[in-house]
Amino acid sequence: MSRLTFSALKSTRRLPSPPAIAVRILQLVGADDTTLEELAQVIGADPALTAKIMKYLHSPLIGLGFHGTTLAEAIARIGTRGAQLLALSFSLVSQRDQKACPSFDFDRFWSESLARAVAARRLAARERGWDREEAFIAGLVLRLGRLVLATAVPVEYEALLAAGGAELVHREREAFGLDHLDLGSQLLQDWKLPESICRSVAPFAADEPSEGLSRPVEILRLADRLAGFMAVPADGETGADVLEAATFFLGGDREEARHLIAEMTRDWMEYGELLSIPTPEPPDLDEIELEAEEQRTTLRLAAEIEVLNLRNENQQLTHLANRDRLTGLLNRGAFDEAIRQLTSAARGGLALIMIDLDHFKAINDRHGHPVGDAILRHFARIAHEVVRPPARIFRYGGEEFAVLLTDVSDADALAAAERLRRAMEDRPHQEGSRNLRATISAGVATARWPEAPLSGAGLVARADGLLYEAKRAGGNCCRPDSVAR
Repeated sequence: MSRLTFSALKSTRRLPSPPAIAVRILQLVGADDTTLEELAQVIGADPALTAKIMKYLHSPLIGLGFHGTTLAEAIARIGTRGAQLLALSFSLVSQRDQKACPSFDFDRFWSESLARAVAARRLAARERGWDREEAFIAGLVLRLGRLVLATAVPVEYEALLAAGGAELVHREREAFGLDHLDLGSQLLQDWKLPESICRSVAPFAADEPSEGLSRPVEILRLADRLAGFMAVPADGETGADVLEAATFFLGGDREEARHLIAEMTRDWMEYGELLSIPTPEPPDLDEIELEAEEQRTTLRLAAEIEVLNLRNENQQLTHLANRDRLTGLLNRGAFDEAIRQLTSAARGGLALIMIDLDHFKAINDRHGHPVGDAILRHFARIAHEVVRPPARIFRYGGEEFAVLLTDVSDADALAAAERLRRAMEDRPHQEGSRNLRATISAGVATARWPEAPLSGAGLVARADGLLYEAKRAGGNCCRPDSVAR
């Protein structure tokens, strides 16, 4: 349909209007010189409203210990301003319109509005910076625009309510170009409600960000969340979410938040009985607390899992960074770090076996680099089987490999190199129907602390020299320290 405007709706005379008694009270609210007698005369002209105010003053809601019997005594006890706002809110709740769309539930609307009002009143009383009766009215009329749409455009709004789906405010904007919060804000100004109430309601229609809002607006936002859960739990937030929001608002005091919800529930039911508005069975606070604890546990576990996943990812990245892609062995970077750590904090013996595949260039030249790569992988598999932890094997570069062994004797280090040499000699690589035999040469250098220490660079240099000796001797052999010396 075409875009709605408040002025266009007002010109059709289809907007809801406050009862006559509310109009007169609004005039008195706007006047600074209203006397107790004038207010008593206006309210007294409505017997039903008078009865509600008298019942209110004798109820647990007011807690003044009032024992008067006349309206004048009642107004004198709560003050002219308090009586004005109280009478205004009570008269507004009587709003009903038989022309509203069928899906608009007045009882549910006023029950939720009342829940919001009592929550705002309780929160304002804690803040002591906003008149609690003004807070009550602001909460009561915050979503009055829904009543406007239900009565002013009942056919169109009926289709909107029946459609369901996205949040109501968004559906209203798509259909009408504005939402019930904006309409309600303009209606309250048109009714000339107190400016302080209009200022607290307007930001909801303006989609203002949460940062920098006035305390009354923050009160209304929390009251709205509380009411949505209390009155219409099927459509609202979980109790745990609402309890967390109340706890945050009250500076982290969880027990105070529980007390607030208990007070609000009690007030809501008292007001409901007073104003003949049905209030559903209130949520169980113990169940809400249990739900909140389960939610906190779930979030904590999720955070722990995320940390664990990140740790695993980091470990995987470290693993990949330290591995040679072709052979899967530890790479040169891992070797440099390992030998640095072992020689800087060495105790006992440390052996380094430097290994080189014999005639590897000829293999590449004759059979091609893919076959050469296959030979390197073949050696890596043999090394995995022969070299047992805590010994570690590395691809040092090209066709050269290194093995680090800790706490071993010279003889044990040489024996490890010989086992690796014999395994490579005895197990040729199968390339299709061909058996390709490759051999290795090795230099075995050892250091011992404290009697014969060596730096990492010194140990590598000595093992390299021994490897050169093995290659010069024809290959397929091992040269230990004792031969070099």
